[in-house]
Amino acid sequence: MAAQATIEGIQELMDAVFKDVANPEDVEIILFSNDEAITVNTVNADLTEITTNGGEKQTLTKASWVAATAADPIVSRYNGATGLVFSFTGALTVFGYAMKGVTSDKIYAAENFGVQTYGNGNSLTLQPLDVNLDLTP
Repeated sequence: MAAQATIEGIQELMDAVFKDVANPEDVEIILFSNDEAITVNTVNADLTEITTNGGEKQTLTKASWVAATAADPIVSRYNGATGLVFSFTGALTVFGYAMKGVTSDKIYAAENFGVQTYGNGNSLTLQPLDVNLDLTP
């Protein structure tokens, strides 16, 4: 799985690097239930966050990120060994996921993988969980 980086997410990442922010905000993964076309202009208000039945947001731990690749496209991978698992306790319709700033609510990246329906006892594993930055114009 590869998420589309958004403009506001790239701005936050660049500020963390170039402005030397000592403690950049934590990032969480949300699942969303609406069929939103993900573009560089996608913002939090465009997505309907799932907040029940095991689809609740999960905070990403910074230690689980692998160092970004140096080649184009630049890829950051989260927890490549096991990915991120959502275990559902009831019926849900999921269209995709987004990486959101915990305090800013800015969307760093998102992916719409199409409608998927889950029931009690089902799970969704996001693996690999990659953020790609393609530098090709």
